[in-house]
Amino acid sequence: MLAFARKDRTARAVCPSMGIDLSSSDDKIRQPPPGANAKILAIYDYWRRIAPGRGLLPGRRHLHPTDIPKLLPNVWLVDVTGDPQRFRVRLVGSALQQAGFPLKLGDFVEGPVPPARRPAALSDFRFVTTSRQPLWFRGMPPVPHEKEVYEIERIFLPLAANGATVDVLLCLTVFYKSTGEEW
Repeated sequence: MLAFARKDRTARAVCPSMGIDLSSSDDKIRQPPPGANAKILAIYDYWRRIAPGRGLLPGRRHLHPTDIPKLLPNVWLVDVTGDPQRFRVRLVGSALQQAGFPLKLGDFVEGPVPPARRPAALSDFRFVTTSRQPLWFRGMPPVPHEKEVYEIERIFLPLAANGATVDVLLCLTVFYKSTGEEW
């Protein structure tokens, strides 16, 4: 079971069974731990394989849905747009829709987030975009869902058309019931 300490509304995971303790770290888990959900591990490995070269990020053009058909229900894509940066939903998989994911195609990610929580909610998107690094998280959903979701596990992966400037986030989310089973 995961426990969470809050610091500026950013989750800090402590999970003894996975060997994670970030109590003295910077709150960001940049790659999935070995005990992460198999879907998370699979999309992370795929993202690494499709990179066009050493030190280059894969772009949207490198992502082929036929390569990852079993992962598609849990995948969502987010476009990075504008200055200042905003994050717009480009694709939402069927598992997310079934779990009552609060975002629809074309929505900006801050839409369903109460104004007081927006800076914290957007910090993960900004981190991935500016650091060009993946970000893994498991814990309580940071935004309300239309259905009861006890816990989520997700990974945000940066994509860059030019190999350097992040313009799309490849996201995968797994939803858990209170029993620990996947939705």
